[in-house]
Amino acid sequence: MSKERDAFMISAINLHKSYGSTHVLKGIDFTVQEGEVVAIIGPSGSGKTTLLRSLNSLDIPDKGTLTVGEATIQFEQYRKKDLLKLRQQSSMVFQHYHLFQNKRALENITEGLIVSQNMSKKEAEKIGEQLLTRIGLLHKKDAFPSELSGGQQQRIGIARALAMNPAVLLFDEPTSALDPEMVGEILEMMKDIASQGMTMVIVTHEISFAKDVADTVIFMADGEIVEKGSPEDVLMKPQHERTKQFLSRIHRGMWQGLEEDR
Repeated sequence: MSKERDAFMISAINLHKSYGSTHVLKGIDFTVQEGEVVAIIGPSGSGKTTLLRSLNSLDIPDKGTLTVGEATIQFEQYRKKDLLKLRQQSSMVFQHYHLFQNKRALENITEGLIVSQNMSKKEAEKIGEQLLTRIGLLHKKDAFPSELSGGQQQRIGIARALAMNPAVLLFDEPTSALDPEMVGEILEMMKDIASQGMTMVIVTHEISFAKDVADTVIFMADGEIVEKGSPEDVLMKPQHERTKQFLSRIHRGMWQGLEEDR
């Protein structure tokens, strides 16, 4: 997958994050170009979700410099308004949806527009209904999350993120909480968003999806970026032994699953 790009949408320089004595991010450096789709893979505990959350300052690094869209922050010295500006540049799609259980589908999409962007309810609902139509759920606009399937809830979560018109969309394992038959519809929706030029950073365990959709794959282990490159290079021709070990376990698991299904 190839796109013409000439501008950095994300630049991370020497990001560090610790929780107590556990050093989770160990000097992360990477860039994402405008319109690029980056997939982050790696074993549990590698720091990939912490890195993703750092891009939105849901987790605040201890040191380093981060640029997302039009906002730049130095974490050794920052003000609250710096965090707010950074957070306005991206929207997060969570593993477990994080919808407001007491609000209907349309209200979940419009809440951020009304509260954070001071948009009128009428204007916000117009945008919300357009997005619900786009994801095929306009008929569910008055449904509460408990009345929706997991796949439908995740589609609402993606629509909510898109409603904020972010510079970057961040996805944290968006299919891992779904039943297997619902995974495909979310991946197809993400492919459609990527095809329209949205800058996306995706933490995922869906290796085949990363191969098909990502421009760049990052493999993380032990709080560091071990390998970064095209899907062909990282997933098919990895150079580092740690990457080879991880992918071999993934592939063994896939083959075992296929055997068990027979």
